Amino acid sequence: MNPAWNIATKELYTAVKSKRFIVIMALYLLIFGLAVYGIKDYLIQMGVPRVESNELGLWGATGEVYMTPLSMLFMINMMIITIIGAVLGAALGADAINREVETGTAKVLLGHPVYRDEVINGKFIGMGVLIVLTNIVVYVAIVAVMLMLGIPMDGDSLFRGFLAILATMLYTLTFLSIGVLFSTLFKKPETSMLAAVGLAIFLTVFYGIVVGIVAPKLAGPEPPWGTSAHDVWQETVNTWMARLHFLNPAHHYVQLVQYIFGGDKFLNYYLPLGDSFTYGFNNLAMLLVMLFLPFAFAYIRFMTSDIN
Repeated sequence: MNPAWNIATKELYTAVKSKRFIVIMALYLLIFGLAVYGIKDYLIQMGVPRVESNELGLWGATGEVYMTPLSMLFMINMMIITIIGAVLGAALGADAINREVETGTAKVLLGHPVYRDEVINGKFIGMGVLIVLTNIVVYVAIVAVMLMLGIPMDGDSLFRGFLAILATMLYTLTFLSIGVLFSTLFKKPETSMLAAVGLAIFLTVFYGIVVGIVAPKLAGPEPPWGTSAHDVWQETVNTWMARLHFLNPAHHYVQLVQYIFGGDKFLNYYLPLGDSFTYGFNNLAMLLVMLFLPFAFAYIRFMTSDIN
């Protein structure tokens, strides 16, 4: 077997046995179980699904969403999903490399016929598989709880919910990549953990607030309200807000999920998946860039660093 896969298997096995994984899984299941139970009466009695405008201004995401019980569950709990996904990825990757260096196991490992690229690739793959398994288990648990509570489900919603979970995996892997980068930049695992988790919380909670403050400043002095100059100024503000949100992985993730559950008001049903993919292509592409770029820098950093 390839050494990278051996390391990935060991990393996955160790992570699954750890208390951290048990706490993460229990927290996931508890939060989403309570989320389903808390709105079960509303979901059961919501009546005929309908297309509604949905705006998540904290991340600069807007769209028309076909509100079924499953899509509504995602939209209502988007704040929780976004924060937990980012923190989980960042926390798993933040001590992936520097803890091995600090404890001396990296020197022992590299004393065997194993190359550095196999070490970092194996660790990333192992933690990535852990993220995939966690999201799948949580999604199955959510669907099972909804069915047990008598909440109506349909095949299209289940499939689109699975696509939303795939987007969640990609989003979490993006922050895993950022965490791995931090683990190569800082010598102390505690420092990299604090920096990575702090960045994840900032991007998911406070970044949107900062954008709302900075964008009007960049647009210049505000003209008198009700004038044509004010309309132009507001357009400039909106343009700056869109530019600043474009730098945030959370924006692309939330917008992509909205497109997955996107609705057509004329048909009062889901948009065709082809249209959803077309609308969300740029967001998907940006998430992929934000996934591979930090890992590329982490790869170069680890390959050229002194582990003594």
